[in-house]
Amino acid sequence: MNHDHEDNTELEELSPLMEAIVPKLVACRIREYLPDDLEACIEIYRSNVPDCFTPEGLENFMEFLNLGTSYYLVIEYDGDVIGCGGLELVGDSDSSTLVYGMVHRDYHRRGFGTTLLAARIALLEVDDRPIDLWMRTSTETMPFYGRFGFAYHADRSGRSRDHASLWLSIDGQDILDTRDALEDRSIRIHLNEDEEVEEEE
Repeated sequence: MNHDHEDNTELEELSPLMEAIVPKLVACRIREYLPDDLEACIEIYRSNVPDCFTPEGLENFMEFLNLGTSYYLVIEYDGDVIGCGGLELVGDSDSSTLVYGMVHRDYHRRGFGTTLLAARIALLEVDDRPIDLWMRTSTETMPFYGRFGFAYHADRSGRSRDHASLWLSIDGQDILDTRDALEDRSIRIHLNEDEEVEEEE
């Protein structure tokens, strides 16, 4: 039996988004941010200065972490926190926003960025209508997100030329497929509310 042929057929049935995600997923532990992760997240931020972030933006990042967000996740690998990224859910609207997604420079180009993106997509609500996923990122990381189909949105706000707004329309099937792909790699997203429920039981 030709397993290669089967694998190719499987990939052919995937959407362009899934074709970009599935081959790159890497086994790791993903959980929701805790206050004890602050120093690790600051170190991840600093490792990406100046290419992706500015030194001046660190204070805003720290304030953001202290305020909390809809979901902010961290990636653990070999016991260390090596990546982090958030997802802002906007009420009943058809849009959500990716915020402060980053992987420590020492772990770039190893699939962790893709895995972090997949984890945040997996947290989106499945609806009959597509969801517009927005983000604002440095021009340095635009090619990375472009691989997943994110498109450039012309920004007329007059803000820095070093940053760009990107968006991607995601349908319910892509969200379900992303969840399945993570499960196939035994990658589970541990949320703080889940841990609380387990403790109460």
